[in-house]
Amino acid sequence: MKKISMQDIADKLHISKNSVSQALGDKGGVSEQTKMRVRKTAEEMGYDYRKRATFKQNTPHHKNTFALFATDFALSHKSFFGEIIRYIEKEMKKYGNELCIFRVSPENISSNSLPAAFSKSAYQGLFILSHINRPFIQLLLDLQLPTVMIDHHDPHLDTDCVLCQNKTGGYLATEFLINQGHKKIGFLGDIDWSPSYEERWEGYMKALRDNQLPVEKALMITGIQEKRSVLYKELEALANKVSDLPTAWLCANSGMGFILISYFQSIGYRIPEDISVCCFDNTEFTVLSNPQITTMAIDLRDMGRKAVQLLEWRLDHPSHSHLEIRLPAHLIERESTSAVSLSGK
Repeated sequence: MKKISMQDIADKLHISKNSVSQALGDKGGVSEQTKMRVRKTAEEMGYDYRKRATFKQNTPHHKNTFALFATDFALSHKSFFGEIIRYIEKEMKKYGNELCIFRVSPENISSNSLPAAFSKSAYQGLFILSHINRPFIQLLLDLQLPTVMIDHHDPHLDTDCVLCQNKTGGYLATEFLINQGHKKIGFLGDIDWSPSYEERWEGYMKALRDNQLPVEKALMITGIQEKRSVLYKELEALANKVSDLPTAWLCANSGMGFILISYFQSIGYRIPEDISVCCFDNTEFTVLSNPQITTMAIDLRDMGRKAVQLLEWRLDHPSHSHLEIRLPAHLIERESTSAVSLSGK
């Protein structure tokens, strides 16, 4: 059965969709007679507009409650995704709302089933944090609740998103290394695991092309697990395969950057005198590393705030086309990178 939309009501009454939205939202711009006609037609057509929540409908005895879904992987990254959650909670408290966090287990993913504690009727909207497989996210979208995805998107999933300017960030990070004199730059990150990683890789390749540097596939490790043993083995194979290793690397995230530095130090390379390393995401790995890692950082507070604002907007504009908000990444230069002319390479 087709879901009734505001456009269907507008078509039946021969008025604009905007007039229908104003009438159902009890806003100015339309007459009381039009509001009554629109509401009557909506009820006759089975369009449920009375249950639509807003962030500001709270009373001392009632709070709007929103759900956030995240995998074990995302929830374990407290200095990145944990910070986004913290800022979402802080922003929502301004409106007197509550946030419930649901762990998406491997069993939920394999069986494509929602966590047992979740009940659709208890929530006015959803946040989806980071990567979960497409069928599970579609399961959430099929609930037809206002939904915002954070730090993840997919061309097959139609919903609002808050993201990083990954391609631009990858370009700027690579350009930074090029401006330091590096002409042989490697890339490390599993581009098939996350669209964000793939976009960072695309930005890296564009920067190489724009600066007339060769795009060498042999120097791109793009399909690898973020595990020390796996990465060490891959890097050892690369060292045996190419005559000259890159003088600089761009890593898709900070965990990869940390492991990369550990590997090269373990076989006698100096960072940054022999190899410079730049990564994405300003997490604990970037400051625990010795030396600390130059990184492309995202304003996590702003990401959390924008996610809440976008969900609030969606509650007020349920029929509007979906939006994608992209936040910039900025470079934090640390000790893991240096200019070629200064290092004697």
